[in-house]
Amino acid sequence: MTTPVVELSGVSKRYGDVLALDDADLRIDRGELLAVVGPSGSGKSTLLHIMGTLDRPTTGTLHIDGYDVGALSDRELSVLRARTIGFVFQQFHLARGVPAIDIVADGLLYSGRPRGFRRQAAERALHRVGLGHRMRHLPHQLSGGEQQRVAIARAVLGGPPLLMADEPTGALDSQSGETVMALLRDLNDAGTTVVVITHDRDIAASLPRQVRLKDGKIISGVRA
Repeated sequence: MTTPVVELSGVSKRYGDVLALDDADLRIDRGELLAVVGPSGSGKSTLLHIMGTLDRPTTGTLHIDGYDVGALSDRELSVLRARTIGFVFQQFHLARGVPAIDIVADGLLYSGRPRGFRRQAAERALHRVGLGHRMRHLPHQLSGGEQQRVAIARAVLGGPPLLMADEPTGALDSQSGETVMALLRDLNDAGTTVVVITHDRDIAASLPRQVRLKDGKIISGVRA
């Protein structure tokens, strides 16, 4: 059996008196495309932060790409995160006044690679998301859907095996949202494991697997 890209065992997260995630067990295998779905306050964001190694569990164990996160120092965890996980958020977080190619190239800013290498990689990534003709444009010159595709290009620039998309269509009109979801499916077809966090049941239902949360508990979809 291959090593899962994400594995949680008995993971809970408490913030003061609030139990935001309760005894979660979850395995995500390489190459999966799944939705984490639930209403506001169900624990989706907490699960995202845990799986993305942006926060540590209060109890339980988390393995990312075979590594026990609890055994890693903060520096080691940062290296693992940078190498393994790409993030796409509802808000695009694109620097104003910076061309798309340089926004994407900044995804490799701390890789030690020279600027020319980063920009060539960014150019390839923008072509991959269908924006080769817009790489010199500034964020305000791009549509919402195009801005999200720039953010996706930045997230996948280093070839991470895991892409986590948090409400990636939440700020988009329906047509742009469909374009972004089609792109995420294409990335998955090419081998990237894609986790979509969403409250949209239609988006969740369109994906091969749905992990449902309610009141901090995973209530379905623990295993594929």
